[in-house]
Amino acid sequence: MSNKKVYRKKVTMKKANYTLILLLALFASATWAQGPNNSGTYYQTADGKKGEALKTALFGIIKNHTTLSYSALEDYYVYTDKRPDGCVRDWYSNITNYDWNDDNGNSKEGAGWNKEHTVPQSWFGEASPMKSDIVHVVPTDAKINNMRSAYVIAEVGTVEKASANNYSLLGSCKTAGYSGKVFEPNDEVKGDIARIYFYMATCYQDKLKNWSKGEVKKVFTSDEYPGLQQWYLNMLFRWSQLDPVDDVERARNNAVASDEVQGNRNPFVDYPGLEDYIWGSRKDSVFCYDKYDSTIIPIPNPDPDPDPDPDPDPDPDPTPVDGEIALNNAFFGVSWNGAKPGNSENTLTGTENGITITYSLGSSANMFCNNEHIRMYGGNELKVESGSSEMVKLEFVTIDSSKKLRLLNGGGSINGYTWTGKTNSVTFGSEANHIKMSSVKVTLAANEANGIQDIKQSTVNCQQIYDLQGRRVSPNSLKKGLYIVEGRKVILK
Repeated sequence: MSNKKVYRKKVTMKKANYTLILLLALFASATWAQGPNNSGTYYQTADGKKGEALKTALFGIIKNHTTLSYSALEDYYVYTDKRPDGCVRDWYSNITNYDWNDDNGNSKEGAGWNKEHTVPQSWFGEASPMKSDIVHVVPTDAKINNMRSAYVIAEVGTVEKASANNYSLLGSCKTAGYSGKVFEPNDEVKGDIARIYFYMATCYQDKLKNWSKGEVKKVFTSDEYPGLQQWYLNMLFRWSQLDPVDDVERARNNAVASDEVQGNRNPFVDYPGLEDYIWGSRKDSVFCYDKYDSTIIPIPNPDPDPDPDPDPDPDPDPTPVDGEIALNNAFFGVSWNGAKPGNSENTLTGTENGITITYSLGSSANMFCNNEHIRMYGGNELKVESGSSEMVKLEFVTIDSSKKLRLLNGGGSINGYTWTGKTNSVTFGSEANHIKMSSVKVTLAANEANGIQDIKQSTVNCQQIYDLQGRRVSPNSLKKGLYIVEGRKVILK
């Protein structure tokens, strides 16, 4: 056999072996389970980690991203922050309708927009890649961006300045753990911003020791873990739970992760509640990238009935006409999620079990409806009507709200967020901006004593149990009461 034939045989075998290895690699890749939001195996190397080790594993995944040009970020916002109507999404003002050329003007709110570092760039010395990381550099009204300056983002007590409709506030801090002037974004974006700060503390944990300017050490730590001060973590946990991940945030995360933009993801958007695995009550629980949302456990019954076959109710109500109605975009049958788009309807109506509820824009008011709740601003109206028996009690379930509910017509009286009376139709308003209403419990005259139905046990997602204040609750610490489980209200006896 000639040397040429031997050489060709070796080359052919090498090609065959390479092809086999490639096919095996592709097969192995295909057999890996997939993560959420089309993330595939992006988080695979964090599998099985927990607490500090999980944070470090995520750092190793998300730190590798394209460093964008700061001067070109406006071009990338077309992918990440374009509203359904084509305008720029404004994070700090709700009166703007900017096109992509309305930039740089800051003489008044609405004059122009620019780029806002949610973590002030002065805190890290304007260093790259943080300066142009589009996860935390977002488009905002230039005037309100200037009002924010480099103040710590927290909760305002006494308001010094505000954007239109009190959408964003500047004033003294009321959040325990910090004193001084702070900037408070609107409730609509608080969860988004909380998850941005979780991301920044994770993606740049190796650089935190170099962040030394301004008030940065009041918010971030120099150590890689925890990375955020405890008072700030406490606040961000609340914000993340009260403003859950929505479709807008998921779409932005996917856009950032695309090859056209930055190419990395925010794991705290892909895995709602992930912060609890790193800093919270679940930090001793392992993270599973492909089964995160599918771990099903029963709610323990803290007051089990010793009788496996208890006697039935001796006097059951034959016509259970009461119930609890969720006030969200599913009930009202709208496709939008969040603040009302400019060209959508001004009156929303839904009907369930003979109860019709109408939510109206009113004069000089905002309007908000997502998959968790509606918001009653000053000027909105909420009418509740019964097509059968008269209503004798309405109990509105609210989230972190303190504004007063007003009775506009229908008679009766209000105590907090509970109305009592006797009528087929009653209309409410809000004294000011705003009341978050997640549901209403309706009691009719024909069933006044029955209340809502009790559920002793239910199968739920262990990562999606909340109390009525929006705080995540461990399944092992549940007591008697009402909980929100996967968006549904469940009573434990």
